[in-house]
Amino acid sequence: MAEDTGNTTTDTAETKAAETTQTTDTKGAETTAAETEAKGTETKAEETKTEETKAEPVTQKQPVDYARVISEAPMPEGFTLDPEAARAGGELFARHDIPPEAVKDLVALYARQQKAGADGNAKAFADQVGTWKATAEKTTTPEERGAAKDAALKIFGKDEVALLEHFGVTNRAGFIKALAKIGKTAIQDDTLVPGDAAAGSGARDARAHFPNSNMNP
Repeated sequence: MAEDTGNTTTDTAETKAAETTQTTDTKGAETTAAETEAKGTETKAEETKTEETKAEPVTQKQPVDYARVISEAPMPEGFTLDPEAARAGGELFARHDIPPEAVKDLVALYARQQKAGADGNAKAFADQVGTWKATAEKTTTPEERGAAKDAALKIFGKDEVALLEHFGVTNRAGFIKALAKIGKTAIQDDTLVPGDAAAGSGARDARAHFPNSNMNP
């Protein structure tokens, strides 16, 4: 009877080992099947994305008309962008593919800076001419200023004197004194031909022609 008990115990152990092996094999098979199914799902998803990508129409980017974009940029009042600067800017923006809205902002900033610089220069020049005029009024006489104006008209003519006046030259004391000396000499020996003689305006109406000049007596 003792021998039978030993055999039964051995058979039971072998049976449990076989069941454990079978269970392990089953779980391994289940795991492998799950992994295979997951990989298959991923592969199908990738294939679906690829098909969707292929199905999407390819839209070709349209070139930007930078000349038009630049022309639409806001400009300060009284300021006009130089055509050559606009052309060069358009080429630069195109080369670097700058977005249109950024182009408008950059051009507007450039225009404001240029306008501010021009306004500053104009004010500085006006202040300088004002200083010349104030100095001339203190250092020249009305007779000198009148003689200088007459001499200027005889030497240069009305249009040329207008240009000199525009740049403030006729408000400089040195210019006035020099022309006054020339004018006095010319009146005495009559060596200068009046610049406005052909127009019939007379040699003595300089004041009416150039009211802004400091050469008026």
